Formats: sequence, structure tokens, C-alpha cells
Amino acid sequence: MNFWLSFTKLNKGADGACGDNAARLKIAIVRWLMSSQPTPEPALEPWHKTGHGFYHDATAQLICPVDYDWSNPRENICNYHPDYLVTADCWPFFLYRDECYDPENPVKGLFKNMFLMKAFKHIFTSPSSTNFESIPDDTDNNSRVLAAEPPLKHQKGPSDRHSHSHVASLIGMKSVAPCAIAYTVVQLQFSLSSCTSRHVINEDFNYEAFYNNILTFFEECHTEWDKAEIVELLLWWNQYVSAYIKIHISSPTY
Repeated sequence: MNFWLSFTKLNKGADGACGDNAARLKIAIVRWLMSSQPTPEPALEPWHKTGHGFYHDATAQLICPVDYDWSNPRENICNYHPDYLVTADCWPFFLYRDECYDPENPVKGLFKNMFLMKAFKHIFTSPSSTNFESIPDDTDNNSRVLAAEPPLKHQKGPSDRHSHSHVASLIGMKSVAPCAIAYTVVQLQFSLSSCTSRHVINEDFNYEAFYNNILTFFEECHTEWDKAEIVELLLWWNQYVSAYIKIHISSPTY
């Protein structure tokens, strides 16, 4: 009985944290989009999601599957045309650097999107750590990957005495793991959508399957080349966020 009571409490705590992340990220992503150029029209509302998702070009272009060109199938996607389904098996454009997908090289820039990096830092470090407008190129060397310095700390006043450690510190995060990236992707997908409540399946999109598909990409490497690509990608993530959280940078092992 005690076990099930504890299990229930843990689940409620996890659901609460997930809901808090979703609520805060929903507001943050609107701020990031509205500060971009050109400014989205009509303006996105930060407090509610009416008109978001596939009902606004700014958000639709990010969550649109890479198999489609948003300028063509917008009506079909919004009307749930069977030839333009949006499922957990589709990679959205927001996973790719600069939202650019190369069909000849499907992994080029994958999981290196600026909004994805901002979302990760917003969830696991702090909102102030998201104040950047670009991320390093793949050709940058390791020293340049760490070029983005965290904001300078201000002197603590009375109102700061009860400030909390960031999530990465609280959960003992030592390195960026695939599950943390997958969690961020799912949160960002939901924040960009027009869905107003969290369910495993929303508008035929299965978030649990989406999460598992991302983990499968990272964890099921069938060739040495695939393993090397994943090792390099995770090392890139760890190098990029190491300026904000105290992590030990090392090559992941398989």
C-alpha cells in the first residue's frame, strides 16, 4: 500500500513539473518568435494558444513535417486530409538547424535548432540563459562552441535570498542525455501547437510515440558510423550547454 501511495505521489509530482514547463515554455516561445524578424503577423498571444499551431504561419512552419512544404499543404493539414497527416513518425522542421532539411542528408543539422536549444536551456537552466540569437556552425571548433558566455551574475538582494537552483542542478544532471533532449522536443512540439490541454494523444498526434521515436534515434545505432554520429551530436550538446551547467564533458559510450 505504501509503495502505491508513493508511486502515485511521484507521478503527480512529475505531471505537475511537466505542466509547469509547458505553461512557461508556451509564453517563452511566443516571446522568441515575436522578437524575430520579420515580426509574425498577426501577433501571437502568449497567454493562450488560440490561433497557434497550424493556424499561424510562424508556428506552423516550425511544426510542419519535413516531408511537406508548408506553403502548399496548409489547408490540407488543417483539414486533416489523409494524404497530409501529421504523426509522431514525422520529424518537424524545428528539429533542424535554421529549419533547413536536406533530403539527401536527413541527419544534417538534426537536433541542432536554435529554438530547441533555447527550450532546453529554458527548462533545465534558466530563462535568462536563452538570450542568444544563433548557435555555432558544425564547422566551429570546440573553443568556439563555448563562445556564448552565460549572463553576468548580479549582486544578490533581499528578493534573491530564496531563489532556487536550476533544474539541472536539482536533478543532478551531469551531462545532456537523449531522454532530456527528447523531453525538450516533446515540450516544444506541444508549446508550438494549438492544443490547450496535455494528453498522450492530441489531434491524432501521439506524444508518447514521438518521445520514444526520438530515443530510438539516439539509442538504436546499427552501424559504427551511426554510433559515431550520435556520439558527436551528444558531445556537441554537452559542449554547448557546459557554460551554463556544471557538467563533465566526455564522449558517450555505447
